[in-house]
Amino acid sequence: MLDVLRVRIYPNKEQETALVRNFGCCRFVWNHYLEKTNNQYKQTGKGLSYYDMAKDLTQLKKLPDYLFLQESTAATLQQSLKNLESAFKNFFQKRARFPKFKSKHKKQSIRYPESCSIKGNGLKLPKLGIVKAKFPKTIGGKIKSVTVSQTSTDKYFAAILFETNDLISNKTGKISGIDLGLISLVTVFDGETCTKVDPTKPTRKYAKRLKRRQRALSRKTKGSNNRKKQVKRVAKVHEKIANTRVEFLHKLSRKLVDENQVIVVENLCIKGLARTKLAKSLLDAGLGMLINFLTYKLEREGRRLIEVDRFFPSTKLCNCCQFKNDSLDLSVRDWICPNCQTHHDRDENAARNIREEGIRILSTNTAGHAEIKACGEGVRLVAASCKKHSFVKQESPVTT
Repeated sequence: MLDVLRVRIYPNKEQETALVRNFGCCRFVWNHYLEKTNNQYKQTGKGLSYYDMAKDLTQLKKLPDYLFLQESTAATLQQSLKNLESAFKNFFQKRARFPKFKSKHKKQSIRYPESCSIKGNGLKLPKLGIVKAKFPKTIGGKIKSVTVSQTSTDKYFAAILFETNDLISNKTGKISGIDLGLISLVTVFDGETCTKVDPTKPTRKYAKRLKRRQRALSRKTKGSNNRKKQVKRVAKVHEKIANTRVEFLHKLSRKLVDENQVIVVENLCIKGLARTKLAKSLLDAGLGMLINFLTYKLEREGRRLIEVDRFFPSTKLCNCCQFKNDSLDLSVRDWICPNCQTHHDRDENAARNIREEGIRILSTNTAGHAEIKACGEGVRLVAASCKKHSFVKQESPVTT
């Protein structure tokens, strides 16, 4: 099994200069062959393969105007061509957008596919020697590749891909249903108790600091050294916001994975929700990132993540009598079932329904729910004056 460890590295001045040159060479190779592939595709209707680009790169490095490419590690340049070919394949298979030209003003990264090892408290890289690093844990397996990146705040990190022993654990846990939201980030029901976790809201927390530094940036003259310094100050605030969010979500996902054998969540359309008026709060919460963290952590330990269909009416369905209350909107946080007179907390009731639906999916081994009538369910936030569109697709109704 492969695992990844991201560590911070501290190159000296000479190593930092060599890394900057290597970043520039890989960026040049990407942009050069991206433009060349585009031109050939316009002329002949066929682009360049990795074999064609690698063959041409060998001759390009011998030309007087491109001798600077010889200063870089050959494997990193070839890896840049492989990444370009993969980007085109992902585009034509409709998995990603069309490849873009790389800029030196954004995050830089290169990948060393071979000849990397750990020496003491450092990481040995080709043509760089031993770079000082801070390892949070020991790496016992064989290193497959190392990706070195430079952030906008001039910090260097290395993502080490290495072989490791089987990470699957034999521990057993609970089955929990999780309702994702904005007022309460997660509402967890494990069959006995229901707990809520509030979001950290890092963007709003550091909004004033970011506003002051962006305002100072707008006053700087373009191209001046003071503006470059202020750009880094703004980038540090953005980095602080991102690190705060990622750290919180990593700790939360680790806690949920350790306590549960199966986790059931809703299959939310994050891109669609990001086009609504709740976009800022939604993206600040990082719901999609949380689901990604849960997915790979559960998979590594041999546990399961079950996704309930996004049109499953978990909020409107009474957990006691299965009555469906269509009159609920986002402003209603608790309600009383008209059928059985049970008082429901909105999020807790949704978590209970999600857990029950996940158990049904687990027992019937079906990929998603197939017993809910989606006809009549509102899909978008609409104004009061607009007519509410309904789904044409018919599904099996809920038994009441």
